Amino acid sequence: MKKALGLLASRLQGTDMRIVGVVHDEILLETPDEKADETAELLKSTMEEAGNSILRYVPCQADVGISQNWAKSL
Repeated sequence: MKKALGLLASRLQGTDMRIVGVVHDEILLETPDEKADETAELLKSTMEEAGNSILRYVPCQADVGISQNWAKSL
């Protein structure tokens, strides 16, 4: 998780996407509606890259969801 957050923070610099929370193994981002798909793909690829760099023999796959309200995405 820490590696994913470090990678993500640098990748979000200069964008209108931002980290708004971390809950257990989830990273919550806020972004304009029109960039939701792009942001979801960036988050997924970053989390998988971080996980796969540590879990070299077990593939790491991340799931992402898009919602207007975090409580409704559960």
